[in-house]
Amino acid sequence: MVFRVKLPLPSSADDVFMDEEGVLIDITSPVPWGGTKSVTTEETSIDLPVREIETCGLAYFRYQLKRQAIEAGEAGSGGFDPCKRLRDEAEGEEEIGEGGEGGSDDTTFRFPKKTLTPKDVKKMDYYELLGLGHLSATEVGPDLLKKAYRKALLLYHPDKTGRGDRDEVFIEVQKAYETLSDGRKKRAYDSEMNFDESIPTGREKGDFFKVYGPVFDRNARFAVKRPVPNLGREDSKIEDVYRFYDYWGRFESWRDFSLKAAEENDFHVEAAGSREEKRWMQKENDKLARAMKKEEYKRLATLVERARTADPRLKRAKELEKEKKEAIKAARTAAAREREVQRRKDAEEETKKKEEEEARLKEERARAKLVRDQAKKRMRSARSRFRALCSLLHRQEEEAVGEETAGRRVVSVEEEDFMFEHVDVMGMEEAVAALEGVPYVYQAEPDGPSPPPARVSPAGVARVTAIVERERQKRREAKREEETSKAASGLAHASAEKDGGEESSPKEAAWTEEELGVLAKAVVRFPAGTQKRWQCIADYLNHMVRGASLRSKEECIKQYQVVQAGVSKSRVVAATGGAGAGGGSEGRKSGKTGTSRGEDNGKAVASGDGWSQEQQKQLEAGLVTYPASMEKNERWKRISEGVQGKSKKECAERYKALRAAVAKKKEEAAGAKTQPLK
Repeated sequence: MVFRVKLPLPSSADDVFMDEEGVLIDITSPVPWGGTKSVTTEETSIDLPVREIETCGLAYFRYQLKRQAIEAGEAGSGGFDPCKRLRDEAEGEEEIGEGGEGGSDDTTFRFPKKTLTPKDVKKMDYYELLGLGHLSATEVGPDLLKKAYRKALLLYHPDKTGRGDRDEVFIEVQKAYETLSDGRKKRAYDSEMNFDESIPTGREKGDFFKVYGPVFDRNARFAVKRPVPNLGREDSKIEDVYRFYDYWGRFESWRDFSLKAAEENDFHVEAAGSREEKRWMQKENDKLARAMKKEEYKRLATLVERARTADPRLKRAKELEKEKKEAIKAARTAAAREREVQRRKDAEEETKKKEEEEARLKEERARAKLVRDQAKKRMRSARSRFRALCSLLHRQEEEAVGEETAGRRVVSVEEEDFMFEHVDVMGMEEAVAALEGVPYVYQAEPDGPSPPPARVSPAGVARVTAIVERERQKRREAKREEETSKAASGLAHASAEKDGGEESSPKEAAWTEEELGVLAKAVVRFPAGTQKRWQCIADYLNHMVRGASLRSKEECIKQYQVVQAGVSKSRVVAATGGAGAGGGSEGRKSGKTGTSRGEDNGKAVASGDGWSQEQQKQLEAGLVTYPASMEKNERWKRISEGVQGKSKKECAERYKALRAAVAKKKEEAAGAKTQPLK
């Protein structure tokens, strides 16, 4: 008879079995269940039926013992006792248990003292069944497990208990050894053995450490990374607390749910009828095991989150952090409030300063206006008296000596015009005093108007002529000084250009547009006749233009003359239509033919000198934009850039021609005015 087992055999019994008569049979290929197998014995070849049995029992042990005796050379022709080795090994195990290398039963193996029944076995785990219930799963190694299994066989073997081969206690012992001896099965069994998966709800009252500490210790058995930090105590450092929750937040578990999944699916791979069925069962079991593992991690995450929420140490740390943030926020708010108060204070001070400055300027403007009004009033009074005195002088001379000699004793029309146009209030009052025949004394606040005299002193005419000549001499000297400075500046610049170096003498700083605008306002604010007029203008300019170089009254006078000269030239050029010398007569002639002076001159310029109306306008605009106070070459360079098609030299020559034409016209006008009245 041939024996076939449903569980794997040890490697030493894979291909050899023994029949009931002790005949060795060699099985070289698998036999299907319920089939037959042709085997060769020492006598003949026969077909034997296949029967399913367990890998234990008297026949199996007799086979194993005899095979070992054959290999050791102990088997002889007679007297071989197949149970002798079994008894010897059992006696050896008892000796070990009685105080040998393995220690006593009380310290190494703890089996129940009463005889186990199938009902008792269902209440015990595999470790208790093998006498290892007092040890943890990690303390049970392969060697200790093998010794415990041998001890259990001696206690629960059917031959000793007399319950037969189908004894449930003995079958359960075999299952326990097969499960715990396989690493994967042992891990799956340990994952479900006596484990409480419950976690706190988060609403428990009492000591936090007593509620959550055992739960974390219970789940720490599945930790991959060790050592596992403990929950700690009330006075633990906050760094250790953070380290604990950081570890459990990334907790890695070795817990295996394959055995539980197989039990829930009722898919036992060993009972599969084919490879396809086995693979399908394994796939379904793995799928359910992965889902269970995912739920396990969710359970641990919930545990950690509830512990974080209930941990008094984290609550204190959170309160401290909140207080720290509130303190920082309060400090920032206080600093912002201080900055706002300071800003408002600065704004109020700035507003106050502006109001004071405005009040001061308003007062200065009022004083300046009063001075201007007084100067204008004083000038009008002096001019009126001067005109009245001149008229009285004419009548007086006509009555006394006749009309022919009166022209030599009166103030000429040219002198009157010059006095009204160029002489200030002091010169006008001096001329009035000379005509009235009284000495002139300047008064800051003159008395009221005195009654006109009955007669005019003829000697005052010479004094008026002297005043006019004095003012003309001043103007000639100023003009000569300006021309001399311009010529010197031009020569110095030409020499610098020739030598390729800078000018040796310092030059006046160019006037900015802001300074020119303030100068124009100052000239209007302080009219002619104001006491120390140009000093007031210079002070006003330096006060209004902050950060610029201070201007003296001489610089203000010079710049004003330059601006006035430029304005006069532009007016003359505009009046003549841009014509050169002789343009006036040509304009008068063109007026008879019904054409405008500007159009006729523009055509003449375009046809005669090669300058169009557009170029002439561009030149005039450049002369006004860039004053004569600028450096000469730089000025004409800028002007030529604004005139299309003309070079710097052509623009300068055109300006000289126009200036000569204007000078000639002025001489003609002056000659006409000097003719005696008839």
